[in-house]
Amino acid sequence: MKNIIGWLFFLILFESCNFYSIHIHKEERQFNRAGIIHHVEVFNDTLSTSESEQIGAKSVFITENKRYNSEKPTLLLIHGYQGGAIGQWWNNVSKLTRNFNIICPDLNYHGSTYFASDFSIEMQVDLVHEMLDFTASSWAHENLILIGSSYGGLVASRFAEKYAGQVKALVIYDGLSNCFNPAFTDSVAQSIGMSNAIKLLNPSNGNELRSLMSLDAPIKAPQFIFDQIANFHFNKNREEKIRLLEYLNKNEKEFNGHDFEWKCPVYLLWGQRDKIIPLESARCLSKKYSIPEDRIFVYPEIGHVLNIQDHKAFNKWVIDTFSN
Repeated sequence: MKNIIGWLFFLILFESCNFYSIHIHKEERQFNRAGIIHHVEVFNDTLSTSESEQIGAKSVFITENKRYNSEKPTLLLIHGYQGGAIGQWWNNVSKLTRNFNIICPDLNYHGSTYFASDFSIEMQVDLVHEMLDFTASSWAHENLILIGSSYGGLVASRFAEKYAGQVKALVIYDGLSNCFNPAFTDSVAQSIGMSNAIKLLNPSNGNELRSLMSLDAPIKAPQFIFDQIANFHFNKNREEKIRLLEYLNKNEKEFNGHDFEWKCPVYLLWGQRDKIIPLESARCLSKKYSIPEDRIFVYPEIGHVLNIQDHKAFNKWVIDTFSN
């Protein structure tokens, strides 16, 4: 599927009517068959100001200990905005687990993770690091191959800097960085009648979702499907997700002024047709950090999420690049 945001439709189609339960069970089966277990830490959220939401949860999917293989490298996969661990990586883990141990966290306000926070990137980075402790095995802290998609790319970039001793390689995968100009995505949003990128990426109804999907060839579906997707998916933690993007906008100068000090090899993986975070961001990163050409990979017919638009190509690249 080459539609730049068709992935978004299929990621959340299952959340309408019975499609939700059918597809979520399919995704869970893929993780279970790959020997990846779901670990959730539930706790009393003392920072919550809501009387009805005082229980917090931190969620991560990890290769179960009996499947761990010390001869395999370990992938730490960080999903993108509006995604979730199981929603983004379900079609990759069954293949990748043959060559890697795998860790897939749910970032805050995504998937099954929810707790009161300050909406910062640093919060997400420390959350990922904390969730590595959810397995009693030391392998979750060593020689990590870190792959961050979209919003998760910025989380991964900072993680690789802050916890450098644990990271063997960093992949910025169509990711946010200090080379990203939010005015670009704002202009894309305005070209289809939305006020800005936050509005574009957080549709409140089926018509706005249709506008989001018009970034590339529209997907034809009955209006009630778009309405249900907008309701079931985008209304979940909607205000919190919006505040994550507002935090990025508010601190844009700080992010753009920060020069990452990575101690590991850095790879760039991009879709040439990405209209959310354009290829120009990858070119800027390669120049700014002197990333060699043999670590830059561009897929010409792909948009923002290679691992969903062409999961076989993504799996092959990861295996060819990092498998022993």
